[in-house]
Amino acid sequence: MKFRKKALALAGCFALGFLLACGTNVKQQNIHIEKSFAQPNLVQQVSAMGEAGTVLLISKAKDGTGFTGSGFLIRPDLVVTNVHVVSGVHGKSYSRRVKSLKESAAYTIKGVMASDPIRDLVILKVEGEGAGTLAIGDSDALALREEVIAVGALRQKGGSVESKTAKGAITRTTPDFLSIKTKLLPGHSGGPVLNSSAEVIGISAQGGTERSSGIAVPSNHLKALLNDMSAAETPLDEWQKDPLIRAYAYIKLGNAKERDNDYIGAAKAYGTAVRLSPDLAGAYIKRALLKSVLGRHKSAIADWNAAIRLGMDYPDVFAHRGAAKNALGNYQGAIEDCNIAIGLEADYAQAYVYRGNAKKGLEDLKGAVEDYDAAIRLKPHLTNDALAAAHLKRADVKSALGENSAAIEDCDAVIYLKPKGDTLALAHFRRAEAKSALAENSAAIEDYDKVIRLKPKGDILATAHLKRADAKAALGENETALEDYDQAIQLKPANVIVLGLTHFKRADVKVALGKNEAALKDYDQGIRLAPIDALRVIGYVSRAEAKSRLGDDEGAIADCDAAIRIDPNYAEAYYKRGRAKISIGNTSEAKADLQTALKLAVQENNKFLETDIAETLRDLE
Repeated sequence: MKFRKKALALAGCFALGFLLACGTNVKQQNIHIEKSFAQPNLVQQVSAMGEAGTVLLISKAKDGTGFTGSGFLIRPDLVVTNVHVVSGVHGKSYSRRVKSLKESAAYTIKGVMASDPIRDLVILKVEGEGAGTLAIGDSDALALREEVIAVGALRQKGGSVESKTAKGAITRTTPDFLSIKTKLLPGHSGGPVLNSSAEVIGISAQGGTERSSGIAVPSNHLKALLNDMSAAETPLDEWQKDPLIRAYAYIKLGNAKERDNDYIGAAKAYGTAVRLSPDLAGAYIKRALLKSVLGRHKSAIADWNAAIRLGMDYPDVFAHRGAAKNALGNYQGAIEDCNIAIGLEADYAQAYVYRGNAKKGLEDLKGAVEDYDAAIRLKPHLTNDALAAAHLKRADVKSALGENSAAIEDCDAVIYLKPKGDTLALAHFRRAEAKSALAENSAAIEDYDKVIRLKPKGDILATAHLKRADAKAALGENETALEDYDQAIQLKPANVIVLGLTHFKRADVKVALGKNEAALKDYDQGIRLAPIDALRVIGYVSRAEAKSRLGDDEGAIADCDAAIRIDPNYAEAYYKRGRAKISIGNTSEAKADLQTALKLAVQENNKFLETDIAETLRDLE
């Protein structure tokens, strides 16, 4: 009777097409599986075999913090995973458990049999039973575009363990890593990547939100590690004292510091990781990302260079290095790096955004729009926030091209996406600017209202008050415009151009309201603050107008003289000086100034000023 039950159970296993239901070893040597996933149900079969051999590693610290990762069995007593899954955070000790996707299968970690920290691989000795084992394939035999399946074990909120499989294709092979056309989730780390024969040909090591590809360690590195195993296990706590393993613990400490916005602490932790393991490319990558956030772009580029030199020439390494070069004004270098990233991964959407930014820096606005278009077409490969940022970038360029209606459409898309951070406020701000350019000032004010309610960081809030005041002044609402200018100045924007311009604009409105004495004080302050010649020229000419209205024509002439010394081709300065000279009876010099002003206005194609000058000349005749 017992024999009959066993026979029926075995028959049931074969009816499913694989030995998974038997609950024993799932090695494939007795099962013929085609090399293509085109065979019906093969994806499900390989996924199930991978799930049977995959385990979840749970680490929990005394303070309640912890993390999980995946691993897989290659022998009933050996689990393979990433070093970063079991390294822990520096300064903390952990209790650890290993669970399979089957609730009944649990293991105890006895120690480490072998590790290759540079390649993020470790083999653990475990004790327990219940899961299957997986065979190791030949990663050198992989072909480009060959389909694979990545398996990960994820812990759910209730404590149950579930699998997450991701089907993809091999897009690149190097001695150091495999690129797989699929997004790997954080829980995939340490999990198996299987070919169509359900053999492990890679170990998941890195995913990412920016890219549509994941990174795996080639299985042949695992084979080499197996040949280097010790006869007895090293206790996990002892193994973690190794400088190379401590480097991973410091990287995790840096990650934790970043999450707490302790960027100084994070930088120190990543720096320690680099010192402990100068050949660990991942430490340079983490430090480079942080340096970019902190605006230390030149130093970040040095770290990106180190990562590339150490073999981690991922597409995102080139793309981020390009973004750093762009921030330093090396636009051509940025484009070259983004070209490499796109060449390695054609649908790497964020690389198109970075390249568009560089083209914008070179004033190739049409080229920038083309890249933003490409990124937006690849929106499945972008996070919600990254897609919103791409639309916002395109809106900026379209406004610069005078395509304000199209810019508004892009801002509408951003607002619909409801991105995190200040991107939403910036979308309302840009849409308001585009509406103002279309003389839709009432609609612009509504958007500026929303920006102000959102209270964005930095100078955006002060600038929104400045721009809302401009829109109100354009509608003749000068008293309420003054209130916004006052608010902008009270916010003390760090950008002195914004602060100086606000004083000038407030002064202009005061002049319109007949408050010329008060206007002079704002013009004085604006001129003192102005960091660039162009702004100072505007300030001198505007102050000249206020002085003329107060009957101080000599003072007005002096201000126009100052403006002309800075910019000898500024038509309005000659016009205002000419009018002031008329007031003091110096008609010959006034006529010469007006003729010069008319010539420059024609060259500038300033029709309004040209008309005013011509009329003044006729009156003078």
